[in-house]
Amino acid sequence: MDARSEAALATVNPALADKVRAAAATLLAASTYLLVVSGLRTAAEQNALYAQGRAAPGHVVTNAKAGQSMHNYGLAVDVVPYLSGPAGALNWQASTEQFEAMVAAMKDQGLIWGGDWVSFKDYDHFQMSNVPVNPNSAMIGDYGAGDQVALQTIWTNAAGGKYTA
Repeated sequence: MDARSEAALATVNPALADKVRAAAATLLAASTYLLVVSGLRTAAEQNALYAQGRAAPGHVVTNAKAGQSMHNYGLAVDVVPYLSGPAGALNWQASTEQFEAMVAAMKDQGLIWGGDWVSFKDYDHFQMSNVPVNPNSAMIGDYGAGDQVALQTIWTNAAGGKYTA
């Protein structure tokens, strides 16, 4: 993984980071390289993305305000493959063979893919499977100030199954 990807993975749950690295290692055999575009997001970063296509220029990229995205909890990443080699242009086209191979490798690691969602397709989004698709009230309560202590609590509770139905 490149330095930008590793920097993003350093912000998320270590188990998630390990799954993304394992998928990337599998894809290297086919000379497919990945970029982790986004990992942990602050409330301000999430709200800025939510405003995009609404109150700010650009197209809508999320339906989640701060606290409503697994990115705020370090339990989700956005990942896309490079078109060719380990740098340069990115492949944002989910219907391509290369993108589909990435999705398969991520799913093989047990990750949930946002492209499978019905109401809002989020093709570059992958998140842990031991949590609900959207943060529940227990997660939101544990989030508190969103500091590293709160994130560690959430990661421990997620691993222990606290947030599953």
